[in-house]
Amino acid sequence: MFLARMITRPKWQPKQGLAPDEIPADAITADLRTSNDALSFWQCGEATDPEISTAVLAIAAGRDRLQKLDIVWIPRDELIRSGHQMRSTRGRTPVRALVKRHVDVCHLDYVRLGQIGDQVAVAIRRERFRRFPQRAIKGLLVGAVQDGSVSEEDLAETLRTEIRAAL
Repeated sequence: MFLARMITRPKWQPKQGLAPDEIPADAITADLRTSNDALSFWQCGEATDPEISTAVLAIAAGRDRLQKLDIVWIPRDELIRSGHQMRSTRGRTPVRALVKRHVDVCHLDYVRLGQIGDQVAVAIRRERFRRFPQRAIKGLLVGAVQDGSVSEEDLAETLRTEIRAAL
């Protein structure tokens, strides 16, 4: 089982002055922002293309605008082996069928958050990430509206306007 999270892929690139295996601070502070000492993830099964696309749909439908999205997936078992605690929480997405696929990695501190940063960096090095361009996100959202997975009215106003224009 893998857990997926949105990232800003360029922030994880090696930077001048850092060794190739060192993680830039901007990657941690921008992409691993916690809330109540927890970090949000979406379950994506065995990380097949459809499962990753489903996680992307959950994330994209909850955003304010139609824009590209980078996603990374990490093995849930590796987090558990590292002693991380998880709890299922209702995901903030208007795709009702996906709300229960959300999980928080909780009780994080400086060290545990760093371990997750290491896992994200490893996933990127192992090419367990993917960029979804804006047109792919639009396709996922239009498809979800057309098949009734999500109601246009549940989307943020700007996103709803962009999706209506594509229908």
